Formats: sequence, C-alpha cells, structure tokens
Amino acid sequence: MKYAKMLGLLAVAAAALMAFAATASATLTSPTGTVLNGGAVIHAENEKTHVTLDPPSLPAISCSSTVEGTVAAAGGTKGNIDVLNFTGCTEDWHVTTVTAGELEVEADGISNTYNGTVYSKGATVEATRFGITCRYATATTTKVGSFLGGNPGTMHIEANIPFHSGSFLCGSGTTAWEGDYVTTASLYVDG
Repeated sequence: MKYAKMLGLLAVAAAALMAFAATASATLTSPTGTVLNGGAVIHAENEKTHVTLDPPSLPAISCSSTVEGTVAAAGGTKGNIDVLNFTGCTEDWHVTTVTAGELEVEADGISNTYNGTVYSKGATVEATRFGITCRYATATTTKVGSFLGGNPGTMHIEANIPFHSGSFLCGSGTTAWEGDYVTTASLYVDG
C-alpha cells in the first residue's frame, strides 16, 4: 500500500509537470495567455498532506513530495520530470525515483477553464523497507489525475499504478496513488 502511495506521489508530480506542457490543442501558460517557453522549469510540492501509495497487500505509505520538470517546447504538451523526491515516509519506508519519466497535460476541452487531465509515461518509483522492495511504473501512458489551473495551479493525483517488479509481498496488482501538488507560480492550460 505504501508503494502505491509513493507511486501516487510520482503520478502527482508527473501530473504537475505535464500541466506545464499541454497537448497539441492546448498550451501551458503563466500567466494565462503567456505561453511558457521550451526549457521553462515548473516546480510543485505536495499540498497540506502527504502523498500516499497504497499497495494491495502492504500498509499504505505516506510521504512528503516535490516534483520539478522542464517544458519540452513552447506551446508543447509534454515535459520531462527532472526531480521527483519523496521524504519523511511513514513506517520506515524509503521511496526513491528510479526513472522520473515525463508528464503530459491534455486540456479538458472546455473553453477558458484552464484545466486538464494529467498523464505520466516512463516513470518508475521504488519503495523499500526491511528488505522488501516494490517497484511501480507508468511504462506506457497512464492517466494519473487532473490539473486545475490557477495561481497556484493544482495537480490532483488519483491513479492506479501497475506493479513493475519486486517482492511477492508487494502483490501483483496496481497500487493506488493519491495526493495533491501545488505549483510555486501560476500555471494554466489554455485550450
């Protein structure tokens, strides 16, 4: 469960970064109407509470988390995650990012709402405790949550991340990932 929560943190982080890079029909802006340049860095931290990974056969894992990414291109829809950190995890779990992957934000299709759906691809998070290792990954494009544009922008992570590898104690199903990240500056998805 803790691994799932960690994976959730990863998804949240990825979602925040993807919110910076919109889909082909949308643009990441800050402030609204001002297109972010390729190479712009977006920083987000979990909001108020921890992000949580909840593996099916283990206790839930809660951690503080920070995510930072780079917009791939001006007006683009994707961005690479440069930093995805998990600290202060519960029950002596240690969560690390094996591969940060990329995020993408797709506009919700409703004019002037500045919101979207967040996707993660190529991210792997590993949770370890007392010799147990569980890895969860978004090998293919995985919906991880939603993005609400604003000052600050908020990425809400609510996803089920596939088990990738590790101990049989981790279970073989998906792990729930939940939490919220807020950007340190205004961020919108202009669609």
